[in-house]
Amino acid sequence: MHSAADDTPRVPSPRASPPLLYYASHGDADHSRSASHRLRALAALSGSLTDALSPEGAAKLIEEEALTALDASSAVVVTLGEFPPRSSTRVSSLSTASLTLLHAIGVPAEVRASLRTLPLDAPVPFAEVARGGEAIFLSSTDELLRYPDWGHAMIRAGANAAAIVPVWANGELRGVLGLTWGVPRAFDEDERAFVITLGIMCAQAMMRAHLRVAEQRAREAAEQANRSKAHFLATISHELRTPINAVMGYSQLLADEVYGPVSAVQKEHLGRVSASATHLLELVEELLSYARIEAGQEVVRPVKVMLADVVAQSLVLVHPLAVKKGMDIRVEGYDAPLELFTDARKMTQILVNLLANATKFTESGGIVLLVRLVDPGGSARVYFEVTDTGRGIAIKDHEHIFDAFWQEDHTITHSSGSTGLGLSVARQLARLLGGDVLLVQSTLTQGSTFVASLPVRYVVSAE
Repeated sequence: MHSAADDTPRVPSPRASPPLLYYASHGDADHSRSASHRLRALAALSGSLTDALSPEGAAKLIEEEALTALDASSAVVVTLGEFPPRSSTRVSSLSTASLTLLHAIGVPAEVRASLRTLPLDAPVPFAEVARGGEAIFLSSTDELLRYPDWGHAMIRAGANAAAIVPVWANGELRGVLGLTWGVPRAFDEDERAFVITLGIMCAQAMMRAHLRVAEQRAREAAEQANRSKAHFLATISHELRTPINAVMGYSQLLADEVYGPVSAVQKEHLGRVSASATHLLELVEELLSYARIEAGQEVVRPVKVMLADVVAQSLVLVHPLAVKKGMDIRVEGYDAPLELFTDARKMTQILVNLLANATKFTESGGIVLLVRLVDPGGSARVYFEVTDTGRGIAIKDHEHIFDAFWQEDHTITHSSGSTGLGLSVARQLARLLGGDVLLVQSTLTQGSTFVASLPVRYVVSAE
C-alpha cells in the first residue's frame, strides 16, 4: 500500500470527462462557421472510426482530421507504456514508465526520433501531460520555450504554437496527442474542447482497434490449435493403421495354414484376433476421416460408379456385424441400373456409417435400407433411408446426435464399440458431396430412421 512517506510520483487517475464541445449562442459569423465546421468534422470522424482499423490507422485518422479541422501543421500520438496494453499492465511510477511513438504526421525527423522512446520524467510537454493528466496549450514561441530543448527543436522546425492533450482509455491514461501550428494561436474555449475531444476519440478508437486485432489473433490461434490437433490425430491414426494391417495379414496367413497346420482351437483364436483387429481398424479409419475433415484436408475425388456397386460394397462391410447380432439388412426400393458421378469411397462410408449405427443400437428385429431416386427439375438425387427397430433416441437428444464424440450414454461405448463419430462423419462427408444426412424420426424403444440425400452427379465448386 502507498504510505504517506512514499513520495514516488504516480500516474494520475482520469479527471471527469470534459465537455465535448460548447458553442456560445453569440459571437461573430466566422466563429459560428468555425464551430459548425468542427462539429461536422467530429460527426464525420466518429463514423470513420467505426471502420476496421489498426491502432496506428486510428491514430493516423485522428491526426489527419486535426490537421484539416484546425489547420495544424503537424500531429503526433504517443502511447504510455506498452501498446496494445496487457490486461495486467498499469503504469505506476516514473522510473518504469515511458512514452512510445505510435504515429506522426508532419513531424520533423529530429523531433520524431526524440519521441520514439521518451522517459516519463523527460522535460517535455508530452511527459508533463502524461504525468499530470491535464492538457497543455502553448500559444507562442515564448511558451514553447518553457521546455527549452524541445521548444528550440520545434521552433527550428517552424512551430509557433502547440496543443498537447491526454489520451484516456478504459479509465487509464494510455497516451498523449500533440498538435503544432506554424503561427501563434490563441486557443479559445471551443477550440480547447475540440482538441480534448479528439484525444478522447483517439483513445476510444485505438482501444477498439486493439480489441479487433486481439480478437483476430485469438481466432487465428484457435484455428491453428484446431489444425494442429487434427494434424496430430491424422498422424497417429496413420501410425496405428500400419501395425493393425500387419496383425490382420499375419493372422490370415496363419489361419490359412500357409506356415503349417493349426488346430481347430487355434483357428478359432485366430478368427477372434482377426475380428478384433478389423474392428480396431474400423475405429481408426473413423478417427482418420474425422481428422481429415477437421483439418480441411478431405478432398472430393469424383468418379463414375454404379449405384448398385455402392450399395453392395456397403452391405459387405456391415454384414459381419449384422450376422454377429443375428439380424438381416433388407434392401428395398430403386434397383434399376444407375450411374453416379461422385466420390465412391465417401458415399460408401456414409452408407456404412448409417447402417453400422443402426446395427450397433438394435438388439432385435431388423434393418431396412430403402433406396429412392428423386429428380426435381433435372437435379437428380439419390436417397438412402435407413430404418431400424432399435432403442430409439429421446427428443431432447435429437439436436446432439450429429455432434462429434457425443454419446447419449457413455457406457454404450464399451458395449457397442462406438466412437460417437459415425453420424458426425457421415453428415460432414455428405455435405462435402453436396448433400446432407438427417434424422427423420425416432421414438424411444421403437427405432429410428435416418436419411442421406446425395446428388447423382457431384458438381465441382466454382471456388
